[in-house]
Amino acid sequence: MKFKKVNLAGVSGFVPESLDLSVPIVPDFPPESKHFLIFIPWKDHKLNLVPLEYRDFFKFVLPYLRKRTTDVHTAHCLNLATQFLKSFSEINKRVVLIALTLHDIGWSQLTSSEIAQSLGVKGLALNSVARGPKLAHALAGEKLAAEILAVYQFNPPLTKNEKEIILKSVRYHDEPEKVIKDHQIVKEVKLLVDLDHFWSFTQANFWQDTLRKKVVPQQYLLNLKNDLNDYFTTAKGKEFALNLWNERRKEVLQLAEQIKLMN
Repeated sequence: MKFKKVNLAGVSGFVPESLDLSVPIVPDFPPESKHFLIFIPWKDHKLNLVPLEYRDFFKFVLPYLRKRTTDVHTAHCLNLATQFLKSFSEINKRVVLIALTLHDIGWSQLTSSEIAQSLGVKGLALNSVARGPKLAHALAGEKLAAEILAVYQFNPPLTKNEKEIILKSVRYHDEPEKVIKDHQIVKEVKLLVDLDHFWSFTQANFWQDTLRKKVVPQQYLLNLKNDLNDYFTTAKGKEFALNLWNERRKEVLQLAEQIKLMN
């Protein structure tokens, strides 16, 4: 893999040559915080990442996924779901994938300042500043999801119980500690949490976050490894994330070798 040097919002670093990044135009936004708003622009070919049977629903939801790279994030996670959910039997896969499509729509209701606050961490563990907007987007997302489920015509229609599971998934997807402790929470909610959190370990988001969180790749790799155990709700989720982490580790080593050759 080859890397390119970029400078965005006053932050310099290296990212894979295939990764496109941009910074939104937000008038009067503090220059020292603009790096938190770095994002991966949406391109229509990413629809191919979405399983065909959920593509129409994804396109219906897409207008609510235009902030914080949630459009690209959700498409990538839906693609990972195709592989990950094969490991589980006796689950309602349809409910999980619908919930995954909806889980981050709440960011559409938050300000750029709140989005910046949510990213002010160097790993996965939330601080007191980031926790506020994380909770706010989950609550806003639960409300929006209820409205969407009330109007979208699924075939076959969702049952009342399926809708309740979807809404609970949206509400608690960023609170793995609560999902783990609450034995009344069904497996579909747990799987949604893990599928969402795989994004932090993907190539696209790992390298994006080294810039928007202003952390060098070697340190971010270590931070992810340290926080991994508490970030996932299932043993298979932790195993899947660790495999992704090892892929990122190889890339970090490749970058180190490229920089060495450049010097």
